[in-house]
Amino acid sequence: MGFANAEEVYKIFGMTLEKMKNENVALYNSLAGVDMILTQKLPNLDATITLEMKNGTIKPTYGPTNIKPDAVTTQNDDIFIKFWQGKLNLMMAMTKGQVKSSGAVTKMLKLLPKIGPVYKLFVETLKDAGREDLVIK
Repeated sequence: MGFANAEEVYKIFGMTLEKMKNENVALYNSLAGVDMILTQKLPNLDATITLEMKNGTIKPTYGPTNIKPDAVTTQNDDIFIKFWQGKLNLMMAMTKGQVKSSGAVTKMLKLLPKIGPVYKLFVETLKDAGREDLVIK
């Protein structure tokens, strides 16, 4: 069982970003300085998250937007949940077609070593939001 709907995805992802900004400023600043726009699409929930990581900030946009991303990933929410808990090998998932990507994929892949600490924050956020059922043991 995954997220109930797009609104729940947006809420939990937004809470994770706030937690990062408040509890791990070094991580936030590191990601805010990558000069990239990344869009994540979850077609099974009709959800889209666009992250503008530029000029020292991370600005999320939830839902359809005219912002042109540098890279796009498309996956269902179960894969999204696994990824943000660090339980998914992205390269393997891309090879299997579980994650489709386009645009500046190489630039996107360079983010992977930086985002490791976000996984713990995402798990904490799931628990805080009462969605422990989504935490992968």
